[in-house]
Amino acid sequence: MEEDKEEVKSFKDLGVCDQLIEACDSLGWKHPSKIQAEAIPHALEGKDLIGLAQTGSGKTGAFALPILQALSETPQAFFACVLSPTRFVI
Repeated sequence: MEEDKEEVKSFKDLGVCDQLIEACDSLGWKHPSKIQAEAIPHALEGKDLIGLAQTGSGKTGAFALPILQALSETPQAFFACVLSPTRFVI
């Protein structure tokens, strides 16, 4: 990662709309996590993503916020496909 890269401080910096920023705030999400900061701007541009991060790192917000924002702008019945692999442990 570049050292002079500007640090993201808020969901607004990522391009998230005000309505979703309020929802994040009500959930106690004050600042985006690393996976959110890296994924959300690309997702808001309409790019496909594959994200890998630890449990509890904010992956659901990383894909759900851009989906919700796009749906609020252009409502439609079928819009996104989220694949979530499961793990089988013996």
